[in-house]
Amino acid sequence: MADEKDIVEFLKTREAGASLSEIAEGLGIPKYGPNSAYALLQTLKNKGVVERRGELWALTEEAKPKMVEKPLPVEAPTAKPVEEATPKAEAVALAPEIETLVRAMAQTLAEAMKTARVPADEWELATKPMTTEIREGREKLEAFVLRPDEAVEAKKPLLGFPTGTFLDHLFLTPEGKSLGGIPICGQFAITGLPGAGKSILVEEIAVRVAASGRKVLYATAEDTWKSATPRFDLQSRLKQKADILGLDWEKIRQNLFVLDTVAYPELRDWNTFAETYRYVAEKEKIELAIIDSVTVLESYRGALKYRVMELARYNQVHGITALYVNQRSSEVWDSYDMAGGIGLAHNLDGTIIVDYGRVYWQDQQVDLGVERGEFVRIVRVLDCRMCNFERRRIRVDITKDGFLRVVEPLPKALEGESG
Repeated sequence: MADEKDIVEFLKTREAGASLSEIAEGLGIPKYGPNSAYALLQTLKNKGVVERRGELWALTEEAKPKMVEKPLPVEAPTAKPVEEATPKAEAVALAPEIETLVRAMAQTLAEAMKTARVPADEWELATKPMTTEIREGREKLEAFVLRPDEAVEAKKPLLGFPTGTFLDHLFLTPEGKSLGGIPICGQFAITGLPGAGKSILVEEIAVRVAASGRKVLYATAEDTWKSATPRFDLQSRLKQKADILGLDWEKIRQNLFVLDTVAYPELRDWNTFAETYRYVAEKEKIELAIIDSVTVLESYRGALKYRVMELARYNQVHGITALYVNQRSSEVWDSYDMAGGIGLAHNLDGTIIVDYGRVYWQDQQVDLGVERGEFVRIVRVLDCRMCNFERRRIRVDITKDGFLRVVEPLPKALEGESG
């Protein structure tokens, strides 16, 4: 675990200072929380060792040439020889020195309490730009302000990205018809309890899309892609699915690219993963990205939602449709309870639940047409900011040959579109 000395040594290498993110990444510690980069920086700031310069932290001029000085040890009062002092005389002799020590301790505690208050710099950083004079030039600020295009240019058709599965019929046009795919360039979480069928679903999507001629990037953190052991690995399972579906494996080989974070632990480092992801995406013109699961992106608590957000932003800019497999984090099924919290859902365009449990609520009974207490497996689009969607729960099950399939016919409004 890093300490104050490590922060100082790190800042010595950055003459102009470093941001909180750079310090946290450089030392391998969280940005916020106990023993975090922020906590250590605040302690050093209270000691006058570091200072904040906008978004950067830097050593103060006084601290640059030397390290933080340790307080000198307090010398214990010299005791009189035993033969010269009685207990009573000893107490009288030590009283002034004890009183001095107590006063010194009280003063130290008072100073510590003053500096232990919650620092106000975050509040100041938030309010200062809203009250001070605007310094940036007009041209620079105008460049950040966007205006709507003319009507012809502003209108863009709502397109679907075909997955070849029943998901294609759960997203709807404004007229209520099947979109024929998930919204193109959309970023969607697929969440639910382990064993619900999430990975089975995205494996089928991967081989179907790759076989259709589109480039797919598949990042796996749950199983190794190819094992030298007799293990029925991920590649073998995808080959089996391709054979059952009658898909061309050679075409899949040309269009499927895999990041195996099990075989290559280096990919669990966020910087390495992000660089490799971008390299493949841009070199191969990836159209669909599948990450199973996103927990591979979380090296410390709180990192997941921010890293997923950065991936989603990248994919939006580069026109990549993406599916992020995630795990349910509580016993409450058919809900937003997922690893990374609801904040992760806000960073994406929508959430698809693939889950199972016992039916107790009336709306579940109505949607699924089952009795209270019955055990079911479901798929449900929980939200989508890009288009309309089928709001009912769809009952599914895992077939003997390893596919996630709809048990009952799709809702009547989609029957004509289900193919």
